[in-house]
Amino acid sequence: MPVFASANRVQLTYIPEVTFGVTPGTAPFNMRMTGESLNFDLSKENDKEINSSAQMTSVSTVGAQAAGDVKIHMQYAEYDRFFASTLRSTWAAYGTNGVGAVFSGSVTAGTAGTVASVITAGVATSGTSLFTTLKPGQWFRLEMPTHANHGAIVRNSTSVAATTTTITLDVNTPLAAATGVANSAVLTSRLSNGVTLTPFTLERQMAEVTQYMTFRGMYPSKFSTSLASGSLTEGTFSFLGKNMTRTGVTGFAGGAGAASLAFDIQNGVTGVGNIWENNAPLTSTSIKSLSLDIDSGLRAQDAIGTLGLVGVGIGTFMVKGSLEVYFADGAMFDKFLADTFTSIIFSTKDAANNGYVFSFPRVQLTSAKVMAGGKDTDLMASFEYTAYADVNNANATLRQTMFMDRFGAAVTA
Repeated sequence: MPVFASANRVQLTYIPEVTFGVTPGTAPFNMRMTGESLNFDLSKENDKEINSSAQMTSVSTVGAQAAGDVKIHMQYAEYDRFFASTLRSTWAAYGTNGVGAVFSGSVTAGTAGTVASVITAGVATSGTSLFTTLKPGQWFRLEMPTHANHGAIVRNSTSVAATTTTITLDVNTPLAAATGVANSAVLTSRLSNGVTLTPFTLERQMAEVTQYMTFRGMYPSKFSTSLASGSLTEGTFSFLGKNMTRTGVTGFAGGAGAASLAFDIQNGVTGVGNIWENNAPLTSTSIKSLSLDIDSGLRAQDAIGTLGLVGVGIGTFMVKGSLEVYFADGAMFDKFLADTFTSIIFSTKDAANNGYVFSFPRVQLTSAKVMAGGKDTDLMASFEYTAYADVNNANATLRQTMFMDRFGAAVTA
């Protein structure tokens, strides 16, 4: 009886490419996934000849393109290389791999909405000067062992710059008072959209039948995710690339894939912190669900004499999404009617407090619906939104469409 391949034993591996379509000789990385649809599509054209038998006699391949989706559960650090490529940029890590040097930390007590907390490094170390690299509005995790502030996810002020020894927090992320807490540290890295693309080689490994399908020159062109109550946080990367080969041996010369990371899967209940609208926590209502769609605007480039793509072109970076809220007042609906720009911020994290904050500083609500769907139901308000570049920001480095702030354990990617 022949051996049939099982989807349960498929392993995806990948490696970043330096040159489009050329697989480096270094070791690849294993990739966690929940499913994939990578494929090499051939465009074939039938002949147009007229003959006495009224039959077609030939067909030719006239084009080819590698493409498909990889579905995931949201997990810390596992997909950071793909996030960076989708946003056409690279991570700016704070300190060493996102973890700042330790300091003796003190904090002034804050009050939500009125009094901002200030973090002070009482004993100068090599790490405290890094405070000045924090961007306005950047989120981070504060390590303050044995204190109530330990593990707090807080935001740097948008208006008061950090100094070499102090960080003034956003007034909506206050902390408890603390004095000289040893081994304090700041954990953060930041990613924002840019114009630099990074391709990958992806390989589908089928264990039972010892078959390998190697996809080269693959760019993550889109990412989508959704947060919903009672659900694991899932996501999808959509890829576009050069070509594919199938063989009985791996296309990676660097050996077996490095093990995937072991961080927990995030979810839409315990894994979601406060959702902010208009630069403050949304308190007037609660959100039932939220979706995010990032499109890097990539396009296929083909040419005579090449089966597959010769390149991938960069297009307009776009971010859209939707949110469904319990209808409590008309404030957000009025912003839709008046074309008023707002902002949206949300976070997702695991049980160990490793995660991300997604920030969209300039958002337009493009659609709004408030409807009574039927008896015995809650009245819901559904909105669609589009994010735009924050072109009026006084800080030129912040005139971006979106930011991802990563907080948690050190990440070497």
